[in-house]
Amino acid sequence: MPRRPEVGLPEAAGRQAPAIPATVIPIIYAGLLLLLPSLLVIQQIGAPGTPANLWAITGLVIWLCMTVGGLNPVRGLTPTRVTLAMFIITVLLSYIAGNLAGWFQPADIHQRSDALWRAVTIDRLNEALISASDRGLLALCGWAGVMLLTAESPRRWADLEKIVAWVVAFATVVAALGIFQYFTGANVAAWFQIPGLSTLRDQNVYTRSIVNRVVVTAAHPIELGVVAAAIFPLALHRSLYAAKKRLPWVQAVMILMVLLMSVSRSAIIVLAVGMLVLLVGWPARRRLWALAIIPVATAVLRAALPGLLGTLRALFTNLEDDPSIAGRTDDYEIIYRMAQDHPIFGQGLYTWVPFYFRTLDNQVLMFALEIGFIGLAVFVVLTLTHLVGVLVARTRVRDQRSRHLGLAVVAATAGLLSAYVTFDAISFRMAAGMTFLLLGMAGAIWNLTYVSPPTNQTLSADSLDPPGGRTP
Repeated sequence: MPRRPEVGLPEAAGRQAPAIPATVIPIIYAGLLLLLPSLLVIQQIGAPGTPANLWAITGLVIWLCMTVGGLNPVRGLTPTRVTLAMFIITVLLSYIAGNLAGWFQPADIHQRSDALWRAVTIDRLNEALISASDRGLLALCGWAGVMLLTAESPRRWADLEKIVAWVVAFATVVAALGIFQYFTGANVAAWFQIPGLSTLRDQNVYTRSIVNRVVVTAAHPIELGVVAAAIFPLALHRSLYAAKKRLPWVQAVMILMVLLMSVSRSAIIVLAVGMLVLLVGWPARRRLWALAIIPVATAVLRAALPGLLGTLRALFTNLEDDPSIAGRTDDYEIIYRMAQDHPIFGQGLYTWVPFYFRTLDNQVLMFALEIGFIGLAVFVVLTLTHLVGVLVARTRVRDQRSRHLGLAVVAATAGLLSAYVTFDAISFRMAAGMTFLLLGMAGAIWNLTYVSPPTNQTLSADSLDPPGGRTP
């Protein structure tokens, strides 16, 4: 029987493709990012020394070798390469600007509610922030590696579907641990004892009102909820289009439950934005089914998890009395004044250290301080280019599954980016890594659509599932 042709990128001209499957590096990265506690690092490196980030840096080296050696099937300038290069340049300029100008600690920067704040001398502050800016470059290398490899390693739509399937599978494992933590209060992260790795700080067990806030392998419940909410549209995609639908639906329900169990306002916002994108992009019939299921699901969750939905509702009904909201708005005046000292390129990525300044629950403000208004604008260009690029690429694809995959990636990415105004996402390694992994998926959709000529072929669900036709 003749082999079925597939849509994808051509192999590198005149060379055999590498023996290692193209999706291995992004999949391993996703596993390290989600399954290992993000507070576990190599102590000598510090915050960027997580296994996931070190693997991503290795991936950057592999991408460079493949590209220089002619093994990369993607050639020339692509939206991912251009916009990521712009972002890297602005971060490097912020690094130079911060190290040349130095740093200082304003007398009125301290928040009374921040018990961790400490006053230091100028010499000690500069020594600490030089080290912090170096860590920022290490983190940037990891983000670039995972984004480039995720964008350029898939040669077929099946490759990208496989990455999505494994990301959902890893999130399901985290969700299972989170559900256990919710009912028992156990510190799941303490179970992970890995030689050579040490924890940046002790993992806490959080509560809000009468319920436990799950954290599992994340650094904070907000991070866990935001990442789970971003993955949820991908889980829905698997539920709708996987060859075997029972397990994918179980995965989607478990991920939904754990994002609610994080008891996070940011997670609900990410979920709402992601679902809004899906509802707008879905056909009318599927949209009506979704709207009909939502009240039923709410009733079931209320009965199964008493007190949880009431606690979540209170997060949005008592905003005027919420100290966390007041703390965010109190930041604006002093942040505006600090940003004026380094308005163009900022003071260096990762140099806004809460120990020496104040806690900021707003990544947009942190970008304005750390990489300047130029860097913030470039990051907006980076993200919008990929979101719009996927929407445009979908118009060239007739296969419904591939079109829906593009919609799910847009929903996941837009949802995660909406949390950038509610918490300092880049400071959290899992949220930061997932951001660039999703942007890499968006870049892969562009490459699969535009680097190779479009086709009218409709691929079956089985042909796009991982090998064996089974969800991992």
